Amino acid sequence: MVRKTILLNNDLADQITLLSRKEDRDFSGSLRYALRIGLLALQNPELTAGEIRDILEAKAEMEAGQIEELNLEDL
Repeated sequence: MVRKTILLNNDLADQITLLSRKEDRDFSGSLRYALRIGLLALQNPELTAGEIRDILEAKAEMEAGQIEELNLEDL
């Protein structure tokens, strides 16, 4: 991980602070999370931020072994 110093205006810093409280993360973790979603949104303009968040959550659940693949033949 790389350490950088950035300047944020007060309004943006307040929004990240609020996000960190809602998501139970530290400020840096919330900033990384919001930046990741923002960059993915720029790369995938057809998806909403909520859809991107859901995809990231599903990916994490799958990597943690909490999701089983759906077998369409069983339906």
